[in-house]
Amino acid sequence: MLLVWSLFRVSRGVSNIPGNLQSATSNIPSRKSLMYFGLLLASGVFFVFVAFTVFLPVLVIVPQKFALCFTVGCGFIIGSFFMLKGPKIQFLHMTSTERLPFTLGFIGSMVGTIYVSMVLHSYILSVFFAVIQVLALAYYCISYFPGGSTGLKFLTSSLTSSVLKCFGR
Repeated sequence: MLLVWSLFRVSRGVSNIPGNLQSATSNIPSRKSLMYFGLLLASGVFFVFVAFTVFLPVLVIVPQKFALCFTVGCGFIIGSFFMLKGPKIQFLHMTSTERLPFTLGFIGSMVGTIYVSMVLHSYILSVFFAVIQVLALAYYCISYFPGGSTGLKFLTSSLTSSVLKCFGR
């Protein structure tokens, strides 16, 4: 009887610990959200790839096609993180005090790219906003990479040293 009572007290104490196993596993995405994340991320990468391989060489002639394709790709990539983390959590995270200027800059660069290429038909402004959008997308991806920029630097240096070893340097 004393053993049962001790186990009850221990289990009750463990469930009251902040960050217990149950709350830690509630943040793990479901298979469905992982599937949607993968589909949206793959679609976004595809559109960005098409924008750079097909429409970047003809950016001078038709900046609208590059801007539209690249912006749709960025939208899919952002949407993939909404599916992974959940819309409410991701929205609150993106509109938090420290990330709000970045979020406004990223969305502003997306809207600006579309506006100057589709409405103003300005080549120079299209390139300017597209460059801002590329930098914002790179920062967005780095900020969500596990370990942030430190993790990305470690991965990059590991890959670089592995490639250099393969070629005998």
